[in-house]
Amino acid sequence: MSRLAQIGATAQQVAEAIASVLGVEVTIVDETLRRVAGTGRYKDTIGVALAKDTIFAQVLKSNRSFLISNPVEDSACTTCEARQFCTERAQACCPVMVDGLTVGVIALIAFTDRQRQTLLEHQNDLAGFLIRMAELLAGKIVEKQTLCELEAMKNELETVINTVQEGIVAIDSSGHIANLNASAARMLGIQVANATGTALNVVFPGLRLEEVMQGREIVNREFSRSVKGRRQQYLVTAKPWFESGRLCGAVATLREMAEVRRFVSQLSNQTFLYTLDMILGDSHLLKEAKAAAALAAAGSTTVLIQGESGTGKELFARAIHCGGERKDRPFIAVNCAAIPEALLESELFGYEEGAFTGARRGGKPGKFELADGGTLFLDEIGDMSLVLQAKLLRVLQERRIERVGGLETIAVDVRIIAATHKNIEAMVRTGEFRGDLYYRINVFPLYIPPLHCRREDILPLAEAFLTKYCAIFNKAIALTDERVRNALLSYDWPGNVRELENIVEYLVNVETSSVISFSSLPQRIRQQEMSQSGLMGVMPLAELEKTAIRNALARFGTSTEGKIRAAEALGISKATLYRKLKEYETDCK
Repeated sequence: MSRLAQIGATAQQVAEAIASVLGVEVTIVDETLRRVAGTGRYKDTIGVALAKDTIFAQVLKSNRSFLISNPVEDSACTTCEARQFCTERAQACCPVMVDGLTVGVIALIAFTDRQRQTLLEHQNDLAGFLIRMAELLAGKIVEKQTLCELEAMKNELETVINTVQEGIVAIDSSGHIANLNASAARMLGIQVANATGTALNVVFPGLRLEEVMQGREIVNREFSRSVKGRRQQYLVTAKPWFESGRLCGAVATLREMAEVRRFVSQLSNQTFLYTLDMILGDSHLLKEAKAAAALAAAGSTTVLIQGESGTGKELFARAIHCGGERKDRPFIAVNCAAIPEALLESELFGYEEGAFTGARRGGKPGKFELADGGTLFLDEIGDMSLVLQAKLLRVLQERRIERVGGLETIAVDVRIIAATHKNIEAMVRTGEFRGDLYYRINVFPLYIPPLHCRREDILPLAEAFLTKYCAIFNKAIALTDERVRNALLSYDWPGNVRELENIVEYLVNVETSSVISFSSLPQRIRQQEMSQSGLMGVMPLAELEKTAIRNALARFGTSTEGKIRAAEALGISKATLYRKLKEYETDCK
C-alpha cells in the first residue's frame, strides 16, 4: 500500500474541505497513479488506476507544479490519448513530496466556466495554497509513518516483555498499577484489564511498596499471595522512575520463589551430580546397599537410611535424589541434631513476619517450602524432639505445612529421605521416638554397613583418597608399605569412611617421603596393629621412647612448665627432652 493510500481517509477529508471552500473539484493520486481521494465525479473512481499518459504522470516525473488553462490545447496534454473526450476546463496540479521524493499529486479541477474563472483569477494564491495542502498531506504521511513505526515498536516491545518469564508491573505516581505483562498476570492470578488502576496494597498485600513511591529502591523482597486457593511466594525488586528529577512512578519485577529454587537446584545439580557410582567399594554388603538405593531412586517413596556415623548416608541420599524423576528439583538437607530444638521448627516450616522477636521482615520460607517439588533430607532424625515428631507426622499425612505464626496452610510436594545412626526401633520401644512416625518414614528401609564389616573396601578407598589429596597438595606418595596396609586393615574404623578419609588427608600432609611410613600413622592405629600382631612386648626402643614422651606431654602439657615436669617424670634433662622432640619432630607432637 502506498504511503498516500495509508492516509486515504485523511486525504479524502482534505479534498472535500478544499472543494467546499473553493467550489472546484479535487482529486489526489499516489505515485502509482491510483486515485486515493476525490470529490464530485471523481468520488466514484477512488481506487481506480489512471492512464500513464496523463498530466499526473508528468508531475510525478518532473516533481513540479502545472497550471493548465485549456486542457485540450495545452502542450502538456498533447500526449494524453483521452484529450478529445476531456471535459475539464482548467487544472492546477502540485506534487506531494516526502523526504525529497514525490509520493503523489493533488489537483484542483474546473469543469465549469465559473470554476475555470476561479482557478485562473486566483492562480498565484491557489499555487501557494496547493503547496501548503501538499505539505499538509506530506505531514500526515510522516505522522502516519511515525505512528506505524511507534506501533510496531510498541508491539515488538510488548512481545518481548510478554515473552520474558519475569513478571513486570508498571506503577503510576499515585501508587496504582498502570500496566503489567502476561507473566505478572499469570503469577498473580489476575487479568491484565482488571489489574489496571488497582491499588498496590491490593495486588501486593503486605509488601509495603510505599517506600518505592518515596524514591527508594527495594531488592529481592519476599511476599506471598493466595492464588486459586494456594499460597504463592514471590521475590520482588522495585525501582522508582524519574523524569527531569520528578518521580513519575515505579517498575517492579516479580519472580516466583518456586522457579528461583528450581533454577538454583538445576544449577547445583549441573555442577554436582551425585550418582551411586561415586560411592566407592566392591564388597558384597556395599553392592547390596547400592542395589537397594537404585530401586529407591526409581520411585518417590519415603526412605529411611540407617547406619553408623561416617558411612556416607547423605551421599546415598543425594544419589537417590539425582537418580530419580526429581533430579532437576531442589535437594534440601537438614541436620536435625545440629539445630537447636527451639529453632528447628521455624527452620523446617518457616515463619511469618512478626512471629517472634527477631523474625525477619517479610517472614522466611522453611525447608519444606524450599524443597517443594524435590527432596528433603532429614539427617539424624532420631535426635528430633517428640513435639516436632508429631508436627512432622502431620505434614507427612496432609502434605501441607503451616508457618510459625501463620494462619494459612501451604501445600507442599516433597519426597522425604530420613537418616539416623541410632536404633530407631529400640527408641520406639522406650518411647523416645513415635511409633506412628517411624512406620511412616520406614517405608523403604536402607542399611549402610560400617567399614569394619566390609574390610575389603578399606584399601581401595584409601588409595582413592590418597590420589585425591596428592593431587590437592601436589605430592606423589604411594601406599605400598605392607605394615601400613596391614595396620589400616586391622583398625576397627569407628568413624568409618569419614575417619579413613581424614586420616589419609593427614598422612599426605605429614609424610615427607614418597611412601606412607608406619611411623606416620596416628598412634591409635599403630597400637592396634602392634597389639594384634603381638609386637607390643617387643616394640623397638625408639617407638617406646616416642610413646613415653607423648604420654608425658599429654599428661603435663606442651608449655615450657609442662615440658620441665615431663622431663622430670621421664628421668631425663630438659635439654635431652628438647633434643628428642626435635629428633622425632611431629611424631611426639
